[in-house]
Amino acid sequence: MRNEVFIVDDHNMVRNGLKAWLENHTQWRVPKDFASAKDCLECLDCISSHEPDKLPEIIIIDVQLIGESGFSLVQQISKKWSQIKCVMYSMFDTIGFVLQAKDSGAKGYISKVAKEEELAHCLDIVQNGGTYLEQEMLEARNKIDSIVAILSKQERNIFEAILQEKSNKQICSELFISPRTVENYTSRLYAKIGVNNREELIERFVRK
Repeated sequence: MRNEVFIVDDHNMVRNGLKAWLENHTQWRVPKDFASAKDCLECLDCISSHEPDKLPEIIIIDVQLIGESGFSLVQQISKKWSQIKCVMYSMFDTIGFVLQAKDSGAKGYISKVAKEEELAHCLDIVQNGGTYLEQEMLEARNKIDSIVAILSKQERNIFEAILQEKSNKQICSELFISPRTVENYTSRLYAKIGVNNREELIERFVRK
């Protein structure tokens, strides 16, 4: 194990702060960091073509990058470089983002309000083949696992979006479906989950 991790975050201070803390307080080294998914993918392509043994073990990826999605980046990395494990690092700690991270192929999800030591603990667990969620997130995910199991793929996508408190307009744009299709899926969701509307669904799973 080389204990090398890359960081993808569009905030310079976050990248520099994470890099400095990890290299000064843990066994992890951060040889490269990136402000965009494009820069990260181009670097991975170059490394895998010339020095594949220098690919990182783990990449820490922010959920929201400027003009792009961290989830999409995780999907691309997981598909092309399955040996690389992705950990999502985000200011969002609601269950909708956790579910989407899992579906994207992430092996860990940790909020930016967590202590640095918890991030280091997460990296160690993921490096050793495990998955990691903060305790509160884990409890929330366990609560809805049985519900998620009865949903179709598109129902699950919409369920995740609603838990992220996205509007129907945002859901239409992200999933490339019509407003009527969103309405039909949400009606089926409410029936399966046993709620009457979006507010009840969010109140049950999101708001503490």
